[in-house]
Amino acid sequence: MSFVPTTLVPPTAHLALPFFADEHRTLARDMLPWAAAQTVDEHDDRAACRDWVQRLGSGGWLRYCVPAAAGGALERLDSRALVLLRETLAFHSPLADFAFAMQGLGSGAITLAGTLDQQARYLRAVASGEKIAAFALSEPQAGSDVAAMALRAQPVAGGWRLDGEKTWISNGGLADFYCVFAKTEPDAGARGITAFIVDAQAPGLDSSEHIALMAPHPLATLRFDGCTLGAEALLGERNGGFKLAMRTLDIFRASVAGAALGMARRALAEAVAHAQSRRMFGQTLADFQLTQAKLGEMAALVDAGALLTYRAAW
Repeated sequence: MSFVPTTLVPPTAHLALPFFADEHRTLARDMLPWAAAQTVDEHDDRAACRDWVQRLGSGGWLRYCVPAAAGGALERLDSRALVLLRETLAFHSPLADFAFAMQGLGSGAITLAGTLDQQARYLRAVASGEKIAAFALSEPQAGSDVAAMALRAQPVAGGWRLDGEKTWISNGGLADFYCVFAKTEPDAGARGITAFIVDAQAPGLDSSEHIALMAPHPLATLRFDGCTLGAEALLGERNGGFKLAMRTLDIFRASVAGAALGMARRALAEAVAHAQSRRMFGQTLADFQLTQAKLGEMAALVDAGALLTYRAAW
């Protein structure tokens, strides 16, 4: 599919709610015309994702994925800003929302626990769109049960060696670097997990196995076969990876609902537009009481979801 500008405009009345400060309202209103004006060919999801990252970077929007100390727009990552940005992007293009979200999620662990050198090397490049980030946590037998991961990280002379695999990794095969979580103490469960920064060109990393999906979304399996890393690849404390992963996910958790809300608003807007233009039996579909009742129910559900999402972000 090709993403083209839409004449449908998302609502803005919710910005008056007390969950938001003036800077959030300004941010949301500034993004509306920018997002509506973008034209991206999304037939190739990987090429389109690169395109979106470049556009989001040059537009200054990726600066909301990193803190001010690393070139970000705000002093620290702000859940309310992330929710509003993702809601607006998802209304126009779910792939644009994905590209934005993964820049933040993929680099979030570096924001939280990275050394000054790591932050300088990666975060500014994330904010500009120069580097594409990814978050590698899930494995074939360790999805929700993170403690069951099997990817092994062993200390070797001068650094670390990783063996195992990750799967369902967003931006897999596309990212310039991955925040990877591996077992450094195999028998310690969640307390034996450590995080590492793995550059895409690291020897022993194979990201060529792409996973096809119905909706455009670059996804892949990562295979680590004697993948060697320098000592500087360690991210945060040794065996502190589980807490770091959960803290990273927590920052972006409410924004997932924001993206779903943006898609729901678009679905409702499309339904209303169709009902108002489709003619049947001498009137429009919107003139039928049953249609009105269904659209009213949809609008109420969207509003309820919005209030829950905004309160969670607040």
